[in-house]
Amino acid sequence: MKTYGMVRRAIIFGICDREMSNEYSALGEMNMGNINLFSNLRAKIRNKRGLKNEEREWIRRQYAAPSLAHIKRAVLLRNGVREGTWVETGTFTGDTAALLALKAKEVYTIEPDRTLFEQAATRFHSNPSIHVIHGLSENVLPSLLATLSGTVNFWLDGHYSGGITHQGPTDCPVREELSSIEKNLVRYDNVTVLIDDVRCFDPSVPEFADYPDVNFLVDWARRNNLHWHIEHDIFVAKSKK
Repeated sequence: MKTYGMVRRAIIFGICDREMSNEYSALGEMNMGNINLFSNLRAKIRNKRGLKNEEREWIRRQYAAPSLAHIKRAVLLRNGVREGTWVETGTFTGDTAALLALKAKEVYTIEPDRTLFEQAATRFHSNPSIHVIHGLSENVLPSLLATLSGTVNFWLDGHYSGGITHQGPTDCPVREELSSIEKNLVRYDNVTVLIDDVRCFDPSVPEFADYPDVNFLVDWARRNNLHWHIEHDIFVAKSKK
């Protein structure tokens, strides 16, 4: 009887232990779900606060350049030709490439910094429409552009801007980038070229000594029979329709 009783209690308590274990496991999953939910919520709140702080700073500057990132991205989407190919210089974290890929046939994004390149390559490894290329834009573009055709949009944002961005042989490779584009214009049916940070294109300022004058951009657009304008610190040159 003693042995039977011990076995009976072991069976009962064993069942109870399994039930308790299942309950704790379920509670753990619920807690993990709640933690993930709260983490996502906190991230959204931080992003909103960050955006509000940026907006307050922009208002304080009386809307002087540079414009907010989401405004610049809206300029890209509005001026770029839908379903075309995008070529971006300066991948950085890849947020712009990810946005452009939603409207583009393909995106080629060039990043010279090894760490940023590897992060972007990992981020987009499962997206066949985004091609992350490591190298200096002035070295990559000549061979890349010779392989493209049809409608091509360019976002030239590969100039050095401090922080973790790459500083190459020159702070601003736009001269070389535009030269490569010009040599391949005959291959494209339609083209849009957008260049960021126009406020910096003043070599009389020591900080921007490596940048060409903004008139260089205007002359380039006119020479290639492109309409041009400037909005939100972005130089825009487009094929005439």
